[in-house]
Amino acid sequence: MPASSPTRQLRFGRRADRFICAVHRLLAVFALLTAAFSQSTTTPSVLTHADAIRQLSPEEAARGYPVQIRGVITDDVPAPDFFVQDATAGIYVEGSLSPSFEHHFGDLIELEGITGPGTFAPVIRELKVRVVGKGVLPETRIYPFSELAGGQQDSQWAGVRGIVRSVSIDRSSWRETVLAMTVASGGGRFTVRVPIAKDQDFSSWIDSDVLIEGVCGSLFNTHRQLIGVLFYVPDIHLIKVEMPAKEVPFSSMMRFSPVKGPQHRVRVQGVVAYQQPGRALFLQKNGQGLRVMSSQDTKLAVGDVVEVAGFPTVGSSAPVLEDAVFHHVRPGLAPHAVALDLNLPWEQYDGALVVTEATLLQVETQPDGQHLLLQHDDLIFEATLEPQSHLDHLPTINSKLRLTGICLVSNGGLWSVPQAFRILLRSQQDVTVLKAPPWWNLRRALWLLGVLSGVLILVLMVMVVLGRKLREQMAIIRQKLEHGAVLEERNRIARELHDTLEQELVGITMQLDLAVDCFREAPPIAFRALDTARKMSRHGMVEARRSVWDLRCDLLEQGDLPSALGQIVQPLAPGDAARIDVSVTGTPVRLPGKIEMNILRIGQEAVANALKHGHASRVQIELHYSPEKVILKVSDDGRGFSPDQANSAGHFGMLDMRERAEALGSPLHIVSATGRGTQITVEVPSESQPVSNAESKAHTHSGRG
Repeated sequence: MPASSPTRQLRFGRRADRFICAVHRLLAVFALLTAAFSQSTTTPSVLTHADAIRQLSPEEAARGYPVQIRGVITDDVPAPDFFVQDATAGIYVEGSLSPSFEHHFGDLIELEGITGPGTFAPVIRELKVRVVGKGVLPETRIYPFSELAGGQQDSQWAGVRGIVRSVSIDRSSWRETVLAMTVASGGGRFTVRVPIAKDQDFSSWIDSDVLIEGVCGSLFNTHRQLIGVLFYVPDIHLIKVEMPAKEVPFSSMMRFSPVKGPQHRVRVQGVVAYQQPGRALFLQKNGQGLRVMSSQDTKLAVGDVVEVAGFPTVGSSAPVLEDAVFHHVRPGLAPHAVALDLNLPWEQYDGALVVTEATLLQVETQPDGQHLLLQHDDLIFEATLEPQSHLDHLPTINSKLRLTGICLVSNGGLWSVPQAFRILLRSQQDVTVLKAPPWWNLRRALWLLGVLSGVLILVLMVMVVLGRKLREQMAIIRQKLEHGAVLEERNRIARELHDTLEQELVGITMQLDLAVDCFREAPPIAFRALDTARKMSRHGMVEARRSVWDLRCDLLEQGDLPSALGQIVQPLAPGDAARIDVSVTGTPVRLPGKIEMNILRIGQEAVANALKHGHASRVQIELHYSPEKVILKVSDDGRGFSPDQANSAGHFGMLDMRERAEALGSPLHIVSATGRGTQITVEVPSESQPVSNAESKAHTHSGRG
């Protein structure tokens, strides 16, 4: 479905607003008729004066009495609500839900509606408004703020004088863009909202005496309780600046003056010691500190010289500046911290950058930062560090620290004398560990003694239990070792007989088969085959004798692994029917006897399997030496097989190769497929220490140690 055009959406919105407005009016008329019918015997049929409506209680006003009054609109914001005032009083009107209306500030109107309880004072709920013409505003009466602060003048047209404390542009509270002001008057404060057509710089109004005319509104909570005064000013021209702000010396701030009070702002200049952007600024000058409250979030650096304009007020123990604005004058040097002398009056350090030494008692991390509880002599105080500057490494309890930060003094009692102080740390660099606490103390000694006592008791109990179990297990292990030794020796002898006698017998059989095949057609070949079989038979007898005696390998005793490997596999080839190539890369080194023996037997078994079962015509043996490992790779072009069949029953030679590889601490890698030959690889880590030739010969037996 295509998206609707903005014009169609606007038309739909207007129709919806008209429909809602019509429903609202019908409901209001229905309520008016119902109220008029039910109250016709006890109240007037129609209320025609605003003062009569203001006299109603919230419960009575909620009954919806009919209203018809004639008056002038004293303010038309926040839309669609407005204020109207007749000859008796002013009152707040809850406007129609329609987003557009024809009545504006200064219009003389005839209003029909019903009463409502409002959220603070009774109000009129608009049903119908007719603009009669231009009206005349009521005569402005100037009130002291004390008469406005009670709430009795709610919704009345009034005037008041005061001093501007702050100005800003508010674009979010109402539909209209307004100028927001805070004004001090008669020991109190109130806020002002006035619509403006465009943004302007009103900062020059700060600290000016002004006369304000408008509607006195009220701020209240959900319990209909007054919490403040809000002046609704319909036009900026109704605010008259009567006296511009004057500059006052810093030395006269909050001092006695029989002429004027401290309501006007002052200007000071100082060096930035610390800044909390958007909240506070701490200045330092001639060893004195000043706390400045400002919502300005312009970033400053420690040491910058700034000029501040603000309103002096009473602080906890020294004057502070409120509603302040500042501007950067020039960069400067970081201020020097003042040594905190607790024998002097504390109030002279309020807001100043101080340095002191103390002992750490406790550290707590809370959402508002880290809190350090410290002790200086007999006095306990607190130092706080904000979350963005928390300590990466917390100091140990009872450490002696040097602290640098802003001192904030708190007064109390009848005479408001200094009773406590805390230090506001600026960063983790403000905390220096002067002396760590001794590790060995009474608490740790008692703790260690308790732990050792418990461990000793536990060890004694474990020793008693283990002693009994150890005797039982030793008897079982002794039996298993005797049985296992017999089985291990039996398996070792079986492997050696397989690697020597069986392989020799296989070679003799292959040579005899060749002699039979060639006896008639090629007697010389048959004769050589018989001669080879005879030599292999004698060699087999020698190997069998050695296997039975000490199971040593004669070839490894007389030479190294590459030569022994070449000599032991060559007799396995039947005549010229198969070709066996041996290649060596790297620098050969002697390995421990059991490693060379197992590598030799694996190579021998792999070649025998390739010729006997794979009927290979070519076998390639690669022996690679590197500083880290020795790699034996045997490849053939025989029939191949499925590696899954290598573990089946009857493949004793493959099982022997796997066990020998596991004894070397390395898996046996087999790559083979039917008709594609076989490749067997084993990798053995090299020993870090070289092995002498005599040592290798002394360990060339086939056992795995």
